[in-house]
Amino acid sequence: MTDAPVYILIHPDGRAEWGDRISVAEKAMGSYGVGRGWLTDASLGLRLTMSDCAAIMPEVFPANPYAASVLAHVAGLPAGELPVTRGPVALWAYDPRNEWDSTRAFTDSERALVEVALTAAGCSAG
Repeated sequence: MTDAPVYILIHPDGRAEWGDRISVAEKAMGSYGVGRGWLTDASLGLRLTMSDCAAIMPEVFPANPYAASVLAHVAGLPAGELPVTRGPVALWAYDPRNEWDSTRAFTDSERALVEVALTAAGCSAG
């Protein structure tokens, strides 16, 4: 685990990995490309990423209830109000001023919130 993670990658089996290079997380999502979106309209500092094809290729990308639970907890929403999560899903800290990859380190409060959400979802973080 890095001391200054910019993302948490949540796998469908509940494994979760902190990392400091978003390209590593995107590679874990497969070769189909990635889609990025805001966690909520109000969460301009946090974004999520999963495979562009996750929703249309369920045979390749299994449901990810762990990611759904973590994202709902962090967003403060019931799980049913978020999009379906399939395959590996990354939650990452966004900085529009970073021209390289748009990431930044999680703040202490963001990281603490994510850690609580991971525990509540039953994830094993490493």
